[in-house]
Amino acid sequence: ERRHCKWCLKYKPDRCHHCRVCQSCVLKMDHHCPWIMNCVGWGNHKYFFLVVVYAVLSCSFIFVTVLESVQDSVYADVPHINRFLLVFCMMLALIMGGLMTVFLSFHTWLMTRGMTTIEFCEKSSTGRSSGSKYDIGLWDNIKVVLGPRPFLWLLPLDPARGDGVHHRMAFRPDTAMRPAW
Repeated sequence: ERRHCKWCLKYKPDRCHHCRVCQSCVLKMDHHCPWIMNCVGWGNHKYFFLVVVYAVLSCSFIFVTVLESVQDSVYADVPHINRFLLVFCMMLALIMGGLMTVFLSFHTWLMTRGMTTIEFCEKSSTGRSSGSKYDIGLWDNIKVVLGPRPFLWLLPLDPARGDGVHHRMAFRPDTAMRPAW
């Protein structure tokens, strides 16, 4: 049976959700992200994931490179404001890097399970602990988000294949048709 969105009155395929902020239905919607002022879904999931990866790498790089400057400022004759700013920069990179690492870990876990944030929240609220019906295995789950060519996974190229409406589902023996005899 075809479903329709009660907000925009259009056809609503599986994994599609209406975003009240963007005022539109989003295919394979993960969440509405206030940091990029857009919904994360089928068309931009890879790019969102890469932004988080790049943020973690940037914070790590800043922390490591500023650490030496902070250590040098302890023994050198440096104005207090400069020392304060170095320590502030290092702590900001540490805190933001830590938070972004947790965020990246969560989204990596979701990606390897074939789930979106909305599907995870729906499962959590209903108390169901079974896996996602879209979990098609580790390798294929990653390819669904990052694209078919592993050597391009960390570059904002080669988006995922498909149309955002049809999704491969896992074969579950317990849901397969059984003979009537």
